[in-house]
Amino acid sequence: MKAAFLRYNKLRPWLWRWHKRAGLAAAAVLILVTITGIFLNHTSELLLARKFVDQGWLLSFYGIPEPELVSYALGSTSITGDSTSDSSGRLYRGIEPLGECRGALVGTASFDTGFVVACERELLFFDQHGQLADKISATYGLPTPVAQLGECGEFFCVRTPERLFEFEFKTLAFKPRIGLEPVWSEQVQLGGPARRAIYRASRGQGLNWERVLMDLHSGRLFGAVGVWVVDIAAILLLFLALSGFVLWYQQRRIKRARAGGDPV
Repeated sequence: MKAAFLRYNKLRPWLWRWHKRAGLAAAAVLILVTITGIFLNHTSELLLARKFVDQGWLLSFYGIPEPELVSYALGSTSITGDSTSDSSGRLYRGIEPLGECRGALVGTASFDTGFVVACERELLFFDQHGQLADKISATYGLPTPVAQLGECGEFFCVRTPERLFEFEFKTLAFKPRIGLEPVWSEQVQLGGPARRAIYRASRGQGLNWERVLMDLHSGRLFGAVGVWVVDIAAILLLFLALSGFVLWYQQRRIKRARAGGDPV
Protein backbone atom coordinates (compact mmCIF):
# COMPACT_ATOMS: atom_id res chain seq x y z
CA MET A 1 0.00 0.00 0.00
CA LYS A 2 1.39 3.37 -0.97
CA ALA A 3 2.07 5.94 1.71
CA ALA A 4 -0.40 8.83 1.43
CA PHE A 5 2.32 11.49 1.31
CA LEU A 6 4.03 9.77 -1.65
CA ARG A 7 0.95 9.59 -3.87
CA TYR A 8 2.01 10.84 -7.27
CA ASN A 9 -1.12 12.78 -8.16
CA LYS A 10 -1.30 14.62 -4.80
CA LEU A 11 2.19 15.39 -3.62
CA ARG A 12 4.03 15.92 -6.89
CA PRO A 13 2.19 19.08 -8.09
CA TRP A 14 2.55 20.72 -4.67
CA LEU A 15 6.22 19.76 -4.35
CA TRP A 16 7.06 20.87 -7.87
CA ARG A 17 5.40 24.24 -7.37
CA TRP A 18 7.19 24.96 -4.09
CA HIS A 19 10.45 23.48 -5.33
CA LYS A 20 10.55 26.15 -8.05
CA ARG A 21 9.54 28.93 -5.64
CA ALA A 22 12.17 27.95 -3.11
CA GLY A 23 14.82 27.83 -5.82
CA LEU A 24 13.95 31.30 -7.08
CA ALA A 25 13.79 32.74 -3.55
CA ALA A 26 17.19 31.37 -2.55
CA ALA A 27 18.97 31.83 -5.89
CA ALA A 28 20.57 35.26 -5.22
CA VAL A 29 21.82 34.32 -1.76
CA LEU A 30 23.09 30.93 -2.94
CA ILE A 31 25.03 32.55 -5.79
CA LEU A 32 26.59 35.04 -3.34
CA VAL A 33 27.47 32.32 -0.82
CA THR A 34 28.93 30.13 -3.55
CA ILE A 35 31.14 32.85 -5.02
CA THR A 36 32.38 34.10 -1.64
CA GLY A 37 32.95 30.51 -0.51
CA ILE A 38 35.17 29.82 -3.51
CA PHE A 39 37.27 32.91 -2.75
CA LEU A 40 37.52 32.03 0.94
CA ASN A 41 38.68 28.51 0.08
CA HIS A 42 41.63 30.10 -1.73
CA THR A 43 42.30 32.98 0.67
CA SER A 44 45.94 31.89 1.17
CA GLU A 45 46.70 31.80 -2.56
CA LEU A 46 44.93 35.11 -3.16
CA LEU A 47 46.56 36.73 -0.09
CA LEU A 48 43.19 38.17 0.92
CA ALA A 49 44.31 38.65 4.54
CA ARG A 50 47.11 40.96 3.31
CA LYS A 51 45.04 42.98 0.87
CA PHE A 52 43.36 45.91 2.53
CA VAL A 53 40.22 47.75 1.54
CA ASP A 54 40.71 51.25 0.13
CA GLN A 55 37.19 51.89 -1.19
CA GLY A 56 35.86 54.85 0.76
CA TRP A 57 32.20 53.82 0.60
CA LEU A 58 32.97 50.36 2.00
CA LEU A 59 35.14 51.73 4.80
CA SER A 60 32.34 54.16 5.66
CA PHE A 61 29.86 51.27 5.66
CA TYR A 62 32.03 49.59 8.30
CA GLY A 63 32.10 52.79 10.31
CA ILE A 64 35.80 53.50 9.73
CA PRO A 65 36.11 57.30 9.59
CA GLU A 66 37.93 59.05 6.77
CA PRO A 67 41.13 60.70 8.05
CA GLU A 68 41.62 64.39 7.45
CA LEU A 69 45.29 64.43 6.53
CA VAL A 70 47.67 67.35 6.77
CA SER A 71 51.30 67.43 5.58
CA TYR A 72 54.26 69.63 6.48
CA ALA A 73 57.44 70.06 4.49
CA LEU A 74 60.63 68.48 5.86
CA GLY A 75 63.52 68.99 3.47
CA SER A 76 62.87 66.96 0.33
CA THR A 77 60.12 64.92 1.95
CA SER A 78 57.12 65.59 4.19
CA ILE A 79 55.54 64.56 7.49
CA THR A 80 51.86 63.64 7.26
CA GLY A 81 49.33 63.02 10.01
CA ASP A 82 45.73 63.53 11.04
CA SER A 83 44.64 67.14 11.39
CA THR A 84 41.70 66.35 13.67
CA SER A 85 42.99 63.55 15.88
CA ASP A 86 41.61 63.67 19.42
CA SER A 87 43.83 60.85 20.63
CA SER A 88 46.86 59.16 19.05
CA GLY A 89 47.20 59.66 15.31
CA ARG A 90 49.56 57.95 12.90
CA LEU A 91 52.49 59.80 11.38
CA TYR A 92 54.16 59.17 8.01
CA ARG A 93 57.51 60.30 6.65
CA GLY A 94 56.87 60.39 2.94
CA ILE A 95 54.64 57.32 2.69
CA GLU A 96 56.49 55.28 5.32
CA PRO A 97 54.99 54.86 8.82
CA LEU A 98 56.86 56.95 11.37
CA GLY A 99 54.96 56.38 14.61
CA GLU A 100 52.08 57.85 16.57
CA CYS A 101 51.60 61.29 18.08
CA ARG A 102 49.05 62.56 20.60
CA GLY A 103 46.76 65.14 19.08
CA ALA A 104 46.60 66.67 15.62
CA LEU A 105 49.82 67.24 13.66
CA VAL A 106 50.74 70.94 13.70
CA GLY A 107 54.29 71.13 12.26
CA THR A 108 57.80 69.76 11.84
CA ALA A 109 61.34 71.10 11.69
CA SER A 110 64.84 69.74 11.24
CA PHE A 111 68.00 70.12 13.32
CA ASP A 112 71.61 68.92 12.99
CA THR A 113 71.08 65.27 13.88
CA GLY A 114 67.41 64.71 13.06
CA PHE A 115 64.02 66.38 13.10
CA VAL A 116 61.18 67.24 15.47
CA VAL A 117 57.46 66.64 14.93
CA ALA A 118 54.90 68.69 16.82
CA CYS A 119 51.40 67.53 17.68
CA GLU A 120 48.91 69.25 19.92
CA ARG A 121 49.99 67.42 23.07
CA GLU A 122 53.59 66.35 22.51
CA LEU A 123 56.83 66.92 20.62
CA LEU A 124 58.62 63.93 19.11
CA PHE A 125 62.34 63.97 18.33
CA PHE A 126 63.70 61.60 15.68
CA ASP A 127 67.17 60.88 14.39
CA GLN A 128 68.01 61.13 10.69
CA HIS A 129 66.89 57.52 10.14
CA GLY A 130 63.43 58.13 11.57
CA GLN A 131 64.06 56.39 14.91
CA LEU A 132 62.33 57.99 17.88
CA ALA A 133 64.95 59.50 20.21
CA ASP A 134 62.84 61.41 22.72
CA LYS A 135 59.46 63.01 23.31
CA ILE A 136 58.17 65.84 25.46
CA SER A 137 54.65 66.30 26.79
CA ALA A 138 52.96 68.61 29.28
CA THR A 139 54.43 66.46 32.06
CA TYR A 140 57.89 67.77 31.11
CA GLY A 141 56.85 71.39 30.63
CA LEU A 142 55.44 71.49 27.09
CA PRO A 143 52.87 74.30 26.80
CA THR A 144 49.69 72.73 25.41
CA PRO A 145 47.79 72.63 23.21
CA VAL A 146 50.48 73.34 20.63
CA ALA A 147 49.07 75.20 17.63
CA GLN A 148 52.24 75.82 15.57
CA LEU A 149 55.90 74.85 15.41
CA GLY A 150 58.59 77.09 13.94
CA GLU A 151 62.20 78.21 14.07
CA CYS A 152 63.35 81.28 16.02
CA GLY A 153 66.95 81.64 14.92
CA GLU A 154 68.88 78.90 16.72
CA PHE A 155 65.86 77.85 18.79
CA PHE A 156 62.54 76.18 18.10
CA CYS A 157 59.33 78.03 18.89
CA VAL A 158 55.89 76.71 19.70
CA ARG A 159 52.70 78.71 19.73
CA THR A 160 49.67 77.96 21.86
CA PRO A 161 46.35 79.76 21.45
CA GLU A 162 47.50 82.22 24.15
CA ARG A 163 51.28 82.68 23.86
CA LEU A 164 54.49 82.13 21.91
CA PHE A 165 57.27 80.10 23.57
CA GLU A 166 60.94 79.60 22.78
CA PHE A 167 62.32 76.11 23.22
CA GLU A 168 66.00 75.54 24.01
CA PHE A 169 66.88 72.10 22.73
CA LYS A 170 69.87 71.43 25.01
CA THR A 171 68.09 72.23 28.28
CA LEU A 172 64.59 71.19 27.14
CA ALA A 173 63.28 74.44 28.64
CA PHE A 174 60.42 76.66 27.41
CA LYS A 175 60.23 80.39 27.99
CA PRO A 176 57.96 83.11 26.59
CA ARG A 177 59.17 84.61 23.32
CA ILE A 178 58.84 88.31 22.52
CA GLY A 179 60.06 90.02 19.41
CA LEU A 180 61.16 88.28 16.22
CA GLU A 181 58.38 86.42 14.44
CA PRO A 182 59.29 82.73 13.91
CA VAL A 183 59.56 80.99 10.56
CA TRP A 184 56.62 78.61 10.85
CA SER A 185 56.47 75.08 9.50
CA GLU A 186 54.66 75.15 6.16
CA GLN A 187 51.88 72.90 5.00
CA VAL A 188 52.32 71.18 1.64
CA GLN A 189 49.98 69.34 -0.70
CA LEU A 190 50.68 65.66 -1.20
CA GLY A 191 50.68 64.23 -4.72
CA GLY A 192 47.87 61.89 -5.72
CA PRO A 193 49.76 58.55 -5.43
CA ALA A 194 51.35 59.47 -2.09
CA ARG A 195 48.04 60.70 -0.67
CA ARG A 196 46.21 57.55 -1.77
CA ALA A 197 48.95 55.35 -0.26
CA ILE A 198 48.71 57.13 3.09
CA TYR A 199 44.90 57.00 3.00
CA ARG A 200 45.07 53.25 2.48
CA ALA A 201 47.63 52.83 5.24
CA SER A 202 45.90 55.09 7.76
CA ARG A 203 42.32 54.03 7.13
CA GLY A 204 42.22 50.58 5.60
CA GLN A 205 44.79 48.66 7.63
CA GLY A 206 42.10 47.41 9.97
CA LEU A 207 39.90 45.96 7.23
CA ASN A 208 41.12 43.32 4.78
CA TRP A 209 39.24 41.58 1.99
CA GLU A 210 39.16 38.27 3.84
CA ARG A 211 37.06 39.91 6.56
CA VAL A 212 34.72 41.47 3.99
CA LEU A 213 34.20 38.18 2.16
CA MET A 214 33.59 36.33 5.43
CA ASP A 215 30.98 38.91 6.41
CA LEU A 216 29.34 38.60 2.98
CA HIS A 217 29.41 34.82 3.17
CA SER A 218 27.71 34.74 6.56
CA GLY A 219 25.43 37.75 6.02
CA ARG A 220 27.02 39.68 8.90
CA LEU A 221 27.85 42.51 6.53
CA PHE A 222 24.16 43.48 6.63
CA GLY A 223 23.71 43.02 10.37
CA ALA A 224 21.22 40.71 12.06
CA VAL A 225 18.87 40.86 9.06
CA GLY A 226 21.62 39.59 6.75
CA VAL A 227 22.35 36.65 9.04
CA TRP A 228 18.66 35.68 9.08
CA VAL A 229 18.45 35.94 5.28
CA VAL A 230 21.38 33.54 4.92
CA ASP A 231 19.82 31.20 7.50
CA ILE A 232 16.52 31.17 5.58
CA ALA A 233 18.39 30.54 2.34
CA ALA A 234 20.11 27.56 3.99
CA ILE A 235 16.71 26.17 5.07
CA LEU A 236 15.40 26.65 1.54
CA LEU A 237 18.43 24.80 0.20
CA LEU A 238 17.65 21.92 2.53
CA PHE A 239 14.05 21.96 1.29
CA LEU A 240 15.29 21.93 -2.31
CA ALA A 241 17.42 18.86 -1.60
CA LEU A 242 14.56 17.00 0.11
CA SER A 243 11.88 17.97 -2.39
CA GLY A 244 14.22 17.13 -5.27
CA PHE A 245 14.83 13.69 -3.82
CA VAL A 246 11.08 13.04 -3.32
CA LEU A 247 10.30 14.18 -6.88
CA TRP A 248 13.05 11.95 -8.24
CA TYR A 249 11.88 9.02 -6.13
CA GLN A 250 8.28 9.41 -7.29
CA GLN A 251 9.32 9.60 -10.92
CA ARG A 252 11.48 6.51 -10.50
CA ARG A 253 8.57 4.58 -8.99
CA ILE A 254 6.26 5.67 -11.81
CA LYS A 255 8.69 4.45 -14.45
CA ARG A 256 9.06 1.08 -12.70
CA ALA A 257 5.30 0.75 -12.28
CA ARG A 258 4.70 1.49 -15.97
CA ALA A 259 7.43 -0.93 -17.00
CA GLY A 260 5.78 -3.68 -14.90
CA GLY A 261 2.26 -2.84 -15.97
CA ASP A 262 1.19 -1.85 -12.42
CA PRO A 263 -1.30 1.00 -11.94
CA VAL A 264 0.15 4.34 -10.82
